Amino acid sequence: MMTDVFNTEFELFLRILLILNSPSVRKVSSDRIAAIDFITVYGKDFGVSDQNLHGDNNYRFSEISCRRDLITKAIKALVIDGMAKVICQKSGFYYSISDNGKNYCSKFNNTYADTYSSIVKHTLIYIDNKSDRELANQINSYSIIALQGGLINE
Repeated sequence: MMTDVFNTEFELFLRILLILNSPSVRKVSSDRIAAIDFITVYGKDFGVSDQNLHGDNNYRFSEISCRRDLITKAIKALVIDGMAKVICQKSGFYYSISDNGKNYCSKFNNTYADTYSSIVKHTLIYIDNKSDRELANQINSYSIIALQGGLINE
């Protein structure tokens, strides 16, 4: 029996590690990680890529709510495994990559990881001046448009 790795905590573990490994990411909240991952995976909808890494489907915007729990679990696993560090501030918890995480990322050798990392760079430019709340609102508004059968980038 083949174990499915798609839409799992392990898949998010790897993608979050790639986000944290981006040179311009110093510390990031779990909400921002969720937004970065979603925008990166569905980059065409946000104008940061010429493709949606997980294809074009009518239910893509419903994934964000399902992902939140997996992201929390994946971040916890990253911290427990020593791949990420927790930064506690008055405004909340933030995460950064550890040396172990950087070392682990250096061993990735596949097209998906390279493509994902490349799109992350564009996503980070796209979100640079947006707050976590603004990103969540934008994703929610795109979700409503998609559910109504509209095109995101008309």
